[in-house]
Amino acid sequence: MSNGGMLYHEVQEAKLCAVHCVNTVLQGPFFSEFDLAALASDLDTIERQVMQGTVSAAASGDFLSAESHNVSLDGDFSIQLVKVEAGFAIMA
Repeated sequence: MSNGGMLYHEVQEAKLCAVHCVNTVLQGPFFSEFDLAALASDLDTIERQVMQGTVSAAASGDFLSAESHNVSLDGDFSIQLVKVEAGFAIMA
């Protein structure tokens, strides 16, 4: 995506630092908070499957019962999610 030689920057909205970070690194409005929320849900599912297959219920604590470890209700995303999202975008 060409932006006329200018650096791409998004104005901070709410607690969407991860969205702005990924889009700034990629230099364009490639991802929305909905894209990252969908990926967070996918990542949660994968993490739960791995935990169920390798860790005892007692050792997993509240991990398996928690809603999400990759996005909070107020819009904060985990660093793991940012790394996965940026990696997918770079490979595309």
